[in-house]
Amino acid sequence: MTNAPPPLVSVCVCTYKRPMLLAKLLDSLASQAIEDNFTYEVVVVDNDKTGAARVVVEAAQKRYPGLALTYAIEHIQGISYARNRTVALGRGEFLAFIDDDEQASPRWLFNLFETMNRHQADAVFGPVLAEYPPGTSKWMIKSRLFERPRYANGTRLTSGDGRTGNALVRAEWATRRKPAPFDSQLAHSGGEDYDFFKWMASEGGRLVWSDTATVSEIVPQQRQSLKFILERRFRASLTYWRGINMQRSHWRSIPEAFAGATGGVLFAVLGLLAIPFGFHLSARCWVKSMNGFGRVAALTSLRPIGYGEIHD
Repeated sequence: MTNAPPPLVSVCVCTYKRPMLLAKLLDSLASQAIEDNFTYEVVVVDNDKTGAARVVVEAAQKRYPGLALTYAIEHIQGISYARNRTVALGRGEFLAFIDDDEQASPRWLFNLFETMNRHQADAVFGPVLAEYPPGTSKWMIKSRLFERPRYANGTRLTSGDGRTGNALVRAEWATRRKPAPFDSQLAHSGGEDYDFFKWMASEGGRLVWSDTATVSEIVPQQRQSLKFILERRFRASLTYWRGINMQRSHWRSIPEAFAGATGGVLFAVLGLLAIPFGFHLSARCWVKSMNGFGRVAALTSLRPIGYGEIHD
């Protein structure tokens, strides 16, 4: 009787014109401590039709000849198309997701996998730790706008906590959703990952947190502007509430939109009043105001520009 081969984890990476960050990510993925519990491969899908990331992936393959590495170009631009391509190319029973501007800690995959088995989870999520380059404004660090909630290991999560920046999913869930796991209608607005995990939860999927499965994310200067932060929050709120509204009647959504408008105006005013006490407090208020305004915009046909809205 022969022993069954260890399970395979496909690490899914979507990339677009971030060669230096992608190279650092691949370095971190090549040195994962997995202790023979499983094997893993890395699937990189380039959403740049010129294939700019190919040279980065080929260089990584030369540095790490033992790393199972697949590269492909997704010519249809938009994050949903790129993610779906990684899933299609992945051969594993498990799919891990990490962004191209992140770096995995040495036991990232091991801790995700161990938590999944211990808690019989269908999807596991972990922390994304923000790192700021030299010269970052003090208000940005004090605002903690790039920090996300953390939980104890094994905590059962709602779908609202699910993101593909740090996740492990049983591949059968990705293949169960038709026509594809990530909705192409969200290809340019973002929120396709929230939509997928919301669907998983509605179908009885068990979502769990692993606080030891950490990845880090460098917050570059261009993402530290208040304009970028507010636009991102508005887009996320719009996508979230539009998904909620699709599941219920239009009339039921109107009172909540009114509440969103009221909250948006209130926090906008509070942000102005908070300026003398610290700009970081104002920024946090204005981010909350975008949550409210996004709730209102979800009732309209507005389609915000987001990831994958590429202009030649």
